[in-house]
Amino acid sequence: MNSGGFSLLELLVVLLILGIFLLLAIPQPDPDRRAVDQAAWGLSEQVVRARLEAIRNNVFAGVHLFTDGAGGYAVFLDLNANRVYDPGEEVQLVRFGQGDWARVALAKEKSTLGNLPLLFDPRGIPAKIITGTWALKSSSGYVRKVVVSQQGRARVE
Repeated sequence: MNSGGFSLLELLVVLLILGIFLLLAIPQPDPDRRAVDQAAWGLSEQVVRARLEAIRNNVFAGVHLFTDGAGGYAVFLDLNANRVYDPGEEVQLVRFGQGDWARVALAKEKSTLGNLPLLFDPRGIPAKIITGTWALKSSSGYVRKVVVSQQGRARVE
């Protein structure tokens, strides 16, 4: 007896086809954009880490940005008390343009902090009042900025 409706099998086939079309219609994230986003969030988190390392180790600590090549940064403990980054003092070293960060570079023309170190004293207070931005870009031109406030807090824009 045919009632003129759809069978369960026909309904499932139609839903499967619609599901496939929906998956194809969803835009795939751009790998350049994702890499820059991850690098920017990582850099902002390392500013927090530098502050906490200064408090934990009771020494000056900071983030030093490298402007040579594709750029990069070092989170460092100022072990010799000269208040600048010296090779060998790093807690973490990241170089853009290679490895996991091959798609990322420092946008020197859009960064206002240059390679000035963001330095925290042993109480976690910025040693100098520095405000500005570090901008990261991809080869496709996508840019994310890490903005540093007077209090030494970083946020991603």
